[in-house]
Amino acid sequence: MSVLIIGATERDQIAKMKAEALKNPVPLALIMQASMVAGSQHRTVKLTDRDPKLVRPESQHIVFPGGSIRAAFSFEEQPAGLFSHLSISLMRGRPGQTPAPAVVEMICEEFGVPFPPDRGWLEEYEPGYYAVNLVSLYEERVAGTA
Repeated sequence: MSVLIIGATERDQIAKMKAEALKNPVPLALIMQASMVAGSQHRTVKLTDRDPKLVRPESQHIVFPGGSIRAAFSFEEQPAGLFSHLSISLMRGRPGQTPAPAVVEMICEEFGVPFPPDRGWLEEYEPGYYAVNLVSLYEERVAGTA
């Protein structure tokens, strides 16, 4: 059983992670390339679905006290605007195990990410081990003027 502890130190780290991620969003071209490769309509993305040549910039990471729950966060440019991408996984889980929905919801709240998200899926990050991925609109794209 895992315990989720989020205090002032973790909230400060989350704020810094979000600020850093906002400075360096994942470019639209990479998002488009990845969505074509990883089967964007699937609810579970397996390691075998990924193009090994596709390199995604590293997200900001936090491991919560106790060392059993990890979250990665980034912002992504997408056609509709800027989206937040939160990925949550267990560091000491069993194969196939994912964080409980209540844990995911609590972490979403701390990151200011809607729960349920605009889009969510499971993604295999090591053989048999999965992260919960949540993507939601952060800032709508503003159309230019002529």
